[in-house]
Amino acid sequence: MESLDIRQGASVAQGQTLARLNAREAQQRVNERQTAATLAQRQFDRFQTLAGRQAISQAEMDVQRANRDAANAALKIAREELAQMSLIAPFSGIAAGVHIRNHQVVAAGQPVITLTRTDLLDVVFSIPENLFTSLDIRNTAYRPVVRINTLPGSEFTAEYKEHTGSSDNSTLTWQIVLTMPRPDDFPAVGGVSGTVTVNLGNLPASAGRETLIVPAEAVFNPDNRPKNEPVVWVVKGDNAHRYLEERKVTVGEVTSQGVAITDGLRAGEQVVAAGVSELHAGQPVRVWTRERGL
Repeated sequence: MESLDIRQGASVAQGQTLARLNAREAQQRVNERQTAATLAQRQFDRFQTLAGRQAISQAEMDVQRANRDAANAALKIAREELAQMSLIAPFSGIAAGVHIRNHQVVAAGQPVITLTRTDLLDVVFSIPENLFTSLDIRNTAYRPVVRINTLPGSEFTAEYKEHTGSSDNSTLTWQIVLTMPRPDDFPAVGGVSGTVTVNLGNLPASAGRETLIVPAEAVFNPDNRPKNEPVVWVVKGDNAHRYLEERKVTVGEVTSQGVAITDGLRAGEQVVAAGVSELHAGQPVRVWTRERGL
């Protein structure tokens, strides 16, 4: 790092140069390719004059044109590389963090400066994988509610900005980024904690249904099925005649309380929780109520 021109907490204007890397080698490449491009252009001009006199063939002219274009393309790349030696502020804001020192060696991808906007605020949070696949977060008519811990008693609405392309392998969650107007009294730092409230009514019908928990022993896969299709035995009928119905279900997370059923069951239905492999559809059953001891 040849020059670091910003301090933490300082205001930054869009287009301002924040830091510069050592650009001697990049500048040398620009100079060399500028010379090569100039020579290629002059050579092309000479051949163009000869072509007007019909002193050279069209094939020779095509070669000179290709040489000129290649030299100009190489010069353009060198200039772009030189421009990348400077870190330019993409927007106006505040330098919330400066992560390196002047004249320090930096690696590719290493954070240099954390820049926060003064007009907008990004809110980053994670949601479980099973909710993310159903959440209509891009619905412009819906805006989640954001509460910031440093501003108690205040509520803000935010809109969807972006999300990660894959879930986190360790937590099985997806990261979502919302954006909202930056409050006037919000501190000029990053990493402030808060709470995001997402209305489950914003989920599609299939995801908005109530998630039910059943004992893990109630869910099984019949041996005669060609593929893995979890089912449960549902108790049907009335007090005079109760029988079993096989019901396909969609399972969610496995918790300490049991297995989450996201589709296939309704609240209030009774399922068999023991001996499921010994039963068959239509089999008469009666409900057993566990007696409580004193």
